[in-house]
Order: sequence, then C-alpha cells, then structure tokens
Amino acid sequence: MGFTINKMIKFLKKYKTQLGLTLLEALMSTAIVGIGFIAVFNMVNFSVQSIDTSGERTKANYLVSMIAEDIIGHKDTIHGYSTDDEAITFNDEGKPVKLNEDGEVIEEYKKFAEHLKDTEWNVGTGENICPKKIKNQRADDINYLYEEQQADAPRNKQNKWDEIFGSNRYLKCKSSKDIKNVKVFQICKWDHCDYRNENVYDDGLFIGRVQINMNDGRKRRFLYFTADYQLKK
Repeated sequence: MGFTINKMIKFLKKYKTQLGLTLLEALMSTAIVGIGFIAVFNMVNFSVQSIDTSGERTKANYLVSMIAEDIIGHKDTIHGYSTDDEAITFNDEGKPVKLNEDGEVIEEYKKFAEHLKDTEWNVGTGENICPKKIKNQRADDINYLYEEQQADAPRNKQNKWDEIFGSNRYLKCKSSKDIKNVKVFQICKWDHCDYRNENVYDDGLFIGRVQINMNDGRKRRFLYFTADYQLKK
C-alpha cells in the first residue's frame, strides 16, 4: 500500500505542471477544426457543380454531332414529301423534281439542306427559349421522339430535335441566352448563292452550323460541316 502511494506521489510531482487546455486554446482548436470542415464542404460543392457542368458539356457534344449526322445522313431526302411518289425523280444536277406523263418538270422540291437554308431551325426565342419544368412528371406523360410519324425523314428529324431540346429532359436551359439553332449557308461563285466564293465551282455548297449555348450563354458549342453540295452542269 505504501509503495503504491509513493508511486502516486512521484507521478503527481512529475506531471504537476501539465494542467490541461485553457479556454483560449480550446476555442482556437475549435476554430481551426471548423475552418477545415468549411473548406471540405466547399470542395464537395465545387466538385458536384464541376461534375454537373462536365456532364452538360458531354451531352451537348453528342447532341451537336447527332444533328449533323441527321442532316448528312438524309441529305438526299425531300422535305415535306414522301419519296415513295413515283413521279418524283432527280435530274442531272441532283435536284429532286416532279415530272408529268410527258417527262416535263412540273414542280421542284427542296432537299433537307435547302429547306434549312431557307428556314432556320431553333427551339424558340426570347422567353419561350427555355421550356417550363414539369414537376412530378410520370413516365406515361413523356412523349416519345417519334410519336407522330411524318411522311418524310426531314420533318421526323426536326420533330426529334424539338422533343430533345424543347424540354429539360436532356439539356438544361437557364435563360434566353441558351440558344439552340441550326443554320445552313449556300456558297458558290454565282449570284444566286447567299455567299460568293470564286473557288467553289459547285452550283451550291451547303455549309451547316449547329450552335448550342449553355450555362446562361457562357459556354458555347459550334459545329460547322458540309451539309450537301450540288454539281454545276
């Protein structure tokens, strides 16, 4: 018993100067730990936003390429008419026309690129450019991309674009600056083209441009491609 008491006395004498933390030291420690937690929370928030932004950019790249592939893949289709009509044929310059029984041209048609040159496609302007978010939307309320089938491929493709970009299902829209449109420009060395270039000998070289703005217009995606061309005879 005496031995134990002596050891306890020696222990107390040895560590009598270590009296623990003061109130100021405890407050400083708490502040340092709190600053660390705030930094971690900010990093997590930034990471989530970065992942969301990166996902939107990736989807925009795929959707821009999808539009270009739709136009190029159906460049010989006629807008607004079915190609099953036996009276519709292509002349020597590759333009779709309708012939009568005597083989005379009675009507000329526009191919996909020509239609987009005259009629720019977009999902809306001003306040109507961003669709309204639908809360508690059920799977039965979602329209399918090809729910209404048209007789021609160009209108089916444009309906698909309207459904994809006209809702918040695929790509987010924040303001009227988030533009989504498709333009086609005709270039040749003759006066009937919109833009003249002495080095373009085709009757019409159609250059397509797809533009998608995201994140309140701060991030943009452009894609220029050859939509179609017509040989000059």
